[in-house]
Amino acid sequence: LLLIPLVIFAKPKFNDAEIKSMTPRYFQRNHTAPKLMGVNIYQNRQGRVYQVDILVDRNRSNEDMGFAYSALTNMGQYAKKKFNQFIVVMHSDVRGEPPQVCIGKAKCSIDTFIHE
Repeated sequence: LLLIPLVIFAKPKFNDAEIKSMTPRYFQRNHTAPKLMGVNIYQNRQGRVYQVDILVDRNRSNEDMGFAYSALTNMGQYAKKKFNQFIVVMHSDVRGEPPQVCIGKAKCSIDTFIHE
C-alpha cells in the first residue's frame, strides 16, 4: 500500500531513441534556441554520453550554450539509463572558427540545475 504513491509520482523514463527524438522538439519549442545540428548518445571511457551540436550566434554564444546545456539536463533526467557526461559542441557562425566543446558531469549538472 505504501508503494502505490511512489509508482504514481515516479518520473517517466525514456530509452535512448526516445530521448534523441524528443531533443529537437525541445529546441523547436523556444524561438530563441540555437539551431540544433545533431544529437548523439553513445558510450565512451567515462560512461554514457548525451551530446548536442549547435550552431551559435557569435553575439549570443553564452546564451546559446546555456540553453543547450539546460536542454541536456532537463531531458537527461528522464533517461532510463543514467548519463555520465553531457557535451555541448558549439559550431560558430564565424567562418574558420573551430568548434568549442563544453563537457560536464551529468549527475552534478542535474543536481545543480534541476534539484536546486
